[in-house]
Amino acid sequence: MIGTGWRGFAALCLIGLATGGPAAARACEATLIELVSIRDGTILAQIDGPEFALAWRHSVTLTEVRADYRLMPGRGIVQTAERFAAHGPGMAHEGAGWRSENGLMLVELDRDIDRLILRAAPEHENRLLAAADVIDLTQWPAIPLEIRAVDCKETE
Repeated sequence: MIGTGWRGFAALCLIGLATGGPAAARACEATLIELVSIRDGTILAQIDGPEFALAWRHSVTLTEVRADYRLMPGRGIVQTAERFAAHGPGMAHEGAGWRSENGLMLVELDRDIDRLILRAAPEHENRLLAAADVIDLTQWPAIPLEIRAVDCKETE
């Protein structure tokens, strides 16, 4: 318990300094996304977010799959949805959490992604989509790639 008077005021000031003061309450919202080669740390591309998607051709059904993501303050990359025409022969096409939208199956998600790492292959037609940008990830075949949020800085 913090006392009253001068000692209490001093204790509150120290707590404010230790926690970053009033500025710490503002969330820094990252909106820039980097595509990085894990091999050597080279930044291959930067695109505007905070929303982006990965699209690829499914290896069995040969139909497009799209995973939607969003940069969230305090959480980093969060997968928000996955869309696809079919998820494989013999699999159920109805169930809790699934719905049909514009001829595709849609699963809404709220899944935190610690690290978003992938390997692109020409036969899978891997692409990174954000705003008006489309990046063909197959130009770096078999190279481990990471998609990450660029750390943002508070502006005064």
